[in-house]
Amino acid sequence: MAGTGRLGVDLVIDDTHTNPSCVHGPTVLFERFQGNGQSRRFYACSACRDRRGCTFFHWADQKITSNKQALWAHLIVESTPARSHEEVYKSLEAIKKLPVTDRSYCTSCSTLLRKKEISDHGSCVLISPITNKHLSHPSTILPSKESSKLEAQYLFTTSSVTVITGMLQALNTSKVLCVGTPRIHEAVASSPHLNMSSLMMDIDDRYCSFFPPEQFIRYNMFNHHFFDGEKAKDTYQRFISGDENLVLVTDPPFGGRMELLAHNLKKIQEDWRRARGLDSHLELPVLFIFPYFMEPQVVSNLPSLTMLDYQVDYDNHPLYSSGPKGMRNGSAVRVFVNRPQSMFPLPEEAYRFCKVCDRWVSINNLHCDKCNGCMSKDGRTYRHCDECMKCVKPSWIHCSKCLKCQPQDHKCQTHNALELTCHMCGHSGHKRMDCPKRKVCHTSIDREAKKRKKKNNYPQSLEDERERNLEIFSQLAT
Repeated sequence: MAGTGRLGVDLVIDDTHTNPSCVHGPTVLFERFQGNGQSRRFYACSACRDRRGCTFFHWADQKITSNKQALWAHLIVESTPARSHEEVYKSLEAIKKLPVTDRSYCTSCSTLLRKKEISDHGSCVLISPITNKHLSHPSTILPSKESSKLEAQYLFTTSSVTVITGMLQALNTSKVLCVGTPRIHEAVASSPHLNMSSLMMDIDDRYCSFFPPEQFIRYNMFNHHFFDGEKAKDTYQRFISGDENLVLVTDPPFGGRMELLAHNLKKIQEDWRRARGLDSHLELPVLFIFPYFMEPQVVSNLPSLTMLDYQVDYDNHPLYSSGPKGMRNGSAVRVFVNRPQSMFPLPEEAYRFCKVCDRWVSINNLHCDKCNGCMSKDGRTYRHCDECMKCVKPSWIHCSKCLKCQPQDHKCQTHNALELTCHMCGHSGHKRMDCPKRKVCHTSIDREAKKRKKKNNYPQSLEDERERNLEIFSQLAT
């Protein structure tokens, strides 16, 4: 049976636009489980997975006070850029007219500078000179954000950009909706021979300095939120409309909740179908870039996707890159598609076409007649286990206790332990979200807790203490 400790947090998919908002747009609803059958729901930031990055927290069964509403509104206003996208982009035209040596970029202020403005940024970190290539490919000069809990940025290598744009050409693409993927957006926008137009939607507002509002929209892919409101949403709606062949390309943060990503990709699909008056069964072509070991989560949430064997390399990722510091068997990142895999040719120096599977695979991915497929996932040549009746990683061994192949240094489990078991009641056959003994805390329970809190005059939890401090700050701010 389950104990009384915390069992973790699950996401509750709902209409986020009715939820309270933080500086990253509408929050999302989570449910925190306890081992005693109790659970409690709360709102938290959709984009930031660390409260040090976004402090928003609110129990769903607590009243939203006027002080809290005022504080949240104040923080949102404070986070809004002082200049509009149009005003920021205007400086680019003036910068282009200057000699290369008279151009600088301030990484501290995220601003393009003329030579005469440099003196005002004496304590800042500047990059100079700024070439035309830098202006059309700003990802080459923008310092990559490295917060794995918010918006870590990893950038495709030139070779991966070439392969992915080749995939777009194979789909006869004329419009590319880049949700993230700045390197793909830059390649399409700066390459007339590709004969494609591109709209990039990303949470990083630094790209406002380099791309006009019709080519870049500040967007949160975890709640389908447009930071510039209806004006930006109209730009998005116009772009996905029309008869051109549109393809969506996205490389979400690998630590993000797959349920949220899938939920909002489906919203884009719905917007696309509605804008074109299409049947509900038609799907927008998608290139979804994610690690191969997340394939079960990807396919369970987006069942129309299948995984290509192409290994996506990054310039600045510590593992998913070529070279001595990269993974031994190559990058773990793949491209998931919702079109036949035979449509996507891969470089012949590292891949081959399997006629039986009707798809391109790694040269090390040998076809297994027993499995009737090229079964390798990680770049190595898998071997077939007759007892498991499937191909497994070459270093794994068959364990008689686990009744399946496992890593050699694994800890054995009994066969029954592998069955689906509820963490709350301990019974098999269902998960905790579907547990019949699950009880969501009601307002009455919270009311009694408030009485005890008032009597003792101390916070019951760090969340309560944080909320009390925020209310004090709100009163001081007003």
